[in-house]
Amino acid sequence: MQWLPHRNISGGKIMATIKEIAQRAGVSTTTVSNVIHGKTKKVSPANIQKIENLIREMGYVQKMGLRVLNKEKSQLIAVVINYHKDFKDSIIGDPFYGKIIGFIEKYVQELGYYLMLYSAKDTDKIFQMVMGWDVDGVIAISFSKSNCEKIYQLINKPIVSIDAYGELDAGQENHVLNIGLDDESGGYLMTKYLLECGYEHIQVCAGRDNGVDHLRYMGAQRAAKDFAKKKQKVQFTALGMNYAKRKESYAWLLQRKKPKAALFFLSDLYALEAISFFSSRGVKIPEEIGIAGYDNISYAEFSVPRLTTISQNVEQKASLAVEILMERINGVEKERENEIMLPVTLIPRRSVQPQHEEK
Repeated sequence: MQWLPHRNISGGKIMATIKEIAQRAGVSTTTVSNVIHGKTKKVSPANIQKIENLIREMGYVQKMGLRVLNKEKSQLIAVVINYHKDFKDSIIGDPFYGKIIGFIEKYVQELGYYLMLYSAKDTDKIFQMVMGWDVDGVIAISFSKSNCEKIYQLINKPIVSIDAYGELDAGQENHVLNIGLDDESGGYLMTKYLLECGYEHIQVCAGRDNGVDHLRYMGAQRAAKDFAKKKQKVQFTALGMNYAKRKESYAWLLQRKKPKAALFFLSDLYALEAISFFSSRGVKIPEEIGIAGYDNISYAEFSVPRLTTISQNVEQKASLAVEILMERINGVEKERENEIMLPVTLIPRRSVQPQHEEK
């Protein structure tokens, strides 16, 4: 049983203690403690009702440490993120991570659980964190599949991953279900669209060629093989993982800008950075260069021009992750594949336009 405060405890007011509730109810502190912890066999219905009413009225909040000691479950879910790029402020400021964390928290709270968030580049720090807390389960975002399995081996608790990449190490068993995107198809769809628009010089741009970005680029290469005409080329550019390096890359791309050129960024955030960079230097988009992104973050619809992108259902990712994790925490056995791939959708907007044939 969980008790939440029903009165304002700020402004100098003190939360009620078990002793104060016992005094008001005219019972022992042991009786109050038993009611709080659900041990009511020896407590009369009248006293149970009286104590429960006082708990609500007086705003008693049970300490989390005591909840853990008195329950088989801690009600804690860890969300851990292995990020690879540098953030100006924090990972919460990233549109994709901020959105998916928000949805996970929403669904976790609805089920009466608490969310712990930890992000780091160094996986060893993440391993130490999950070992140091008695969590009921883990949602791991942007990890390699081998590192997801290492987390499971370290804590032996249910784990669901989002956007895991790569392969398991030799000899590793797979205990972690992954929810990802059909990223290869996303790269294929956008590149096919750009080729059909008549762009001849397509640069696929990402921080670096690994993880889901590698899958997206593989899709772009497949589309080039299927649809590129004689003059059309699709190439890859690594931008770098921090803004200073990306800015240098945008300048490099600007210097080498050709007619009928398009930039396909494997992240909307990078695409929006590039739109700002190019526009501030007098380059007209899409008249002089086409720009496309990936993820369909909320800012993509409101950029100038509005960003052509690949859309993914972030809320579906989050809700599925929580649903499957709760099944495993509660011992519910369901027949599922170890990999759930969600579909993607092409969203054409104003940052890309058809190219005219040369006469």
